[in-house]
Amino acid sequence: MALHSDPTAGGGGGAKRPRSDAHGEQREAAAAAAEASPISALPDELRQRVRTLLPLKDAIRTGVLARGWRGLWRTRWAHRSAVEVYLDSRDAPERELDALEKEPRPHLRLHRFSLTVDTCKFTSSHLRRFLSYAAECRAEDLSVEMWTASKLKFHLPRSSPLLARLSLRRIGISSMYYRGAQPLRALEVVALYSVSITQAAVKKMLALCPGLRTLDLRACDADSFFYCDRSVVWPPNLRSITIAECDGMALLYLVSVPSLRSFRYSGSFLDAPFSLPRDAALADLYICFEESVAGDYTRRLNNALPNDLSDLNVLTICSNALPFPKQRRLHSLRELQLLMLDMGPSNLADIYVFFKTFHCPNLEKLFVELPDDPKEGSHDWVGEEPPEDCLDNVKIVKIANFNWHRTEVELVSFLLRKASSLQKLLLVFSKAAPLDMPGVQRAELLLIHEALTNGKIMLSESDDVATQPYHYEVFLEV
Repeated sequence: MALHSDPTAGGGGGAKRPRSDAHGEQREAAAAAAEASPISALPDELRQRVRTLLPLKDAIRTGVLARGWRGLWRTRWAHRSAVEVYLDSRDAPERELDALEKEPRPHLRLHRFSLTVDTCKFTSSHLRRFLSYAAECRAEDLSVEMWTASKLKFHLPRSSPLLARLSLRRIGISSMYYRGAQPLRALEVVALYSVSITQAAVKKMLALCPGLRTLDLRACDADSFFYCDRSVVWPPNLRSITIAECDGMALLYLVSVPSLRSFRYSGSFLDAPFSLPRDAALADLYICFEESVAGDYTRRLNNALPNDLSDLNVLTICSNALPFPKQRRLHSLRELQLLMLDMGPSNLADIYVFFKTFHCPNLEKLFVELPDDPKEGSHDWVGEEPPEDCLDNVKIVKIANFNWHRTEVELVSFLLRKASSLQKLLLVFSKAAPLDMPGVQRAELLLIHEALTNGKIMLSESDDVATQPYHYEVFLEV
């Protein structure tokens, strides 16, 4: 075997000069210092936890931290609970897949597998391999999100017995499952955001998810999704349905789902989009329509709701859905949110009528969201007298997008006079109070000034995250 020469040695050839003892001592001292470092004193379980949160390449590199960390990355899968994969234009899906599939995973059980794709290099073959990997790891929570335009279709592999939550965003669904798929009895939550899905796919999905409890759809292409006849078999324990800003005709018949406890709908009402179980005991209800409900539409809304709303704890309703059907009792209502798409004198009158009709003796929280870009309305007087003794138990009121318009000031004055237990009234405003407010009575201004002085009214230029309504998250994911 040829010996390499040391260019620093005198003369010609010869063996490579050994390093000095000083260098060896430095290495030993460095190793001893590393072993004595605080990071080396961490328990094995905590060191494994650190590795589970790192990408594979970074997990391998932790071996340079200390001698006790070398090779530890090979066992991280025994403790790993989540895998998050993000692919952008710089990543090669094939390489990432190879790295994942080569990792040892004895008896692996993932709590969550998340795949986010922002590259046009991603193919249906890649998607199938990632999903098969998630199924092999028995992932309980599966999330797939596409950031670039794609014609890919989502299919669940057959072996997903532990899958409990499925979240999809910007990906198509055709048949949903491969041929011969078995029921996913553990699947309880399905969330679809900006997803295009056919009627046949949703029928098959409902049939294969007998344990489904939550169905959440936002900004989906629903042209045929909800055009379902009464023969659709809904899961018997379905408790929560959210439908927000979906395109197309949305006809949803839920007359055979008495287990329903939560219903949230935002969209068109022109074609009576839903019919809820007459015997459902709803605990929370969210209704926001694009069109005003009046005349015949009021009757349709009345027929679409359950007969009894006495168990309702939380209600969010938009101004287009006022007046609310009058024969319902709301004695258990503890939180009310009013989404005011306009705020003129007639809208304030609708609020008065609502409180006259439903006394809401247990109401504790009131949230009013005013228009984002309001226009100063007419100075006509409100054609309805304020109700008496309707807000005795209200403790917290929050009004967002407050702009000091006359009807808004009248609403605040009404709340200050009628909410005898009021502790805090938060006004989130975009501009300071004007010096002159035409049409506002002096008594109302004095009442508001007194509440500002004693701290009952609180002003804020930004929304208070700590004081949010129950249905705050309905539009967060759209």
